[in-house]
Amino acid sequence: MWVRACVTACIGLLLPVQVAAAPPVASATARAETQTVGLWDPGYSPGARPSQCGAWVLDAQGFCTADDVRNGVELGMKFQSSVALQITGIRVYRVDSRTITGSLWDGDGTRLATGAFADTGTLGWQDLVFPAPVTIRADRTYLATYYSPATRYAFSYGYYADPLTRGPITALRSVTGDPNGVHCYDVASCDYPKNGFRSSNYWVTPLWEVETGAPVPPQAVPAPPVDSVAPTVRAAMPRGGEKRIGLRATIKVTFSEGVRTALLTKANVRLFRVGQRAPVATRMHYDERRHRLSLDPRGGLRPRSTYRVVISSEVVDTAGNRLDQDPRRAGAQRATWTFRTR
Repeated sequence: MWVRACVTACIGLLLPVQVAAAPPVASATARAETQTVGLWDPGYSPGARPSQCGAWVLDAQGFCTADDVRNGVELGMKFQSSVALQITGIRVYRVDSRTITGSLWDGDGTRLATGAFADTGTLGWQDLVFPAPVTIRADRTYLATYYSPATRYAFSYGYYADPLTRGPITALRSVTGDPNGVHCYDVASCDYPKNGFRSSNYWVTPLWEVETGAPVPPQAVPAPPVDSVAPTVRAAMPRGGEKRIGLRATIKVTFSEGVRTALLTKANVRLFRVGQRAPVATRMHYDERRHRLSLDPRGGLRPRSTYRVVISSEVVDTAGNRLDQDPRRAGAQRATWTFRTR
């Protein structure tokens, strides 16, 4: 009997203890359901008229379409976001039945993401989703583009004469020297799209996501700019009239707001040694976050010399307003000042 009791007790000790299962706990990191948003929703039509297409053709969906005899073309638009944002892909109104690709670029011409659109055999609006989202910074310029190997594309003349906004994304206004609605024929011989023609929209937009059920802003339509304030030079080093400046000094110019990097050129930003007609050769660097331009004179400055800095009113902010250093005077006034070396 004692053997049987021992065996029963010992087996009892070896059996697993039954514990009631805990109720499932919702993951704190569970991802909310989202919906994809672009400047235009799939199915959007501009309702163009044949007279708006010039020498080209109006399709059944109300888009002007071109069939250009070229060796392919990359088409795109420049945009900024008001907040840091993840770009998930590219949406285009597709006219080319051959394999097309979409890309996201930064303002310096670096391709951040790319991919091929699915060959579905149908034309019209189509989305490309990148393998991984790309996080973009606020108030920086980016490009959303696509490549048409057959050089067939939809377009709308004059669309970017004004900025275009939906949610956090704004397509920039096209201005002289820094167009929006950009293209690049024969991509084998060009870096990235930077040429403009009549502020044209090529119906390409970046994609981002919002939570399902969250308010979605109306689709983007051309609207007048809300920013009409001209940028100015807010601070400069050396300051105007300052003397005994070191010969290795870097000139720093801080603007009152962000300006278009593409217009900070040798023609629009010049450093002169007073008494000399030719401008001093400089290296330029623009810090978008601080709105600060640095001019580094090649070979340094000359001793006991007076220098003049000239910032042209051709420099504009992201809304297209020209620099105006003295709004009290008629016309846009350039910014200029002098300093002297030791």
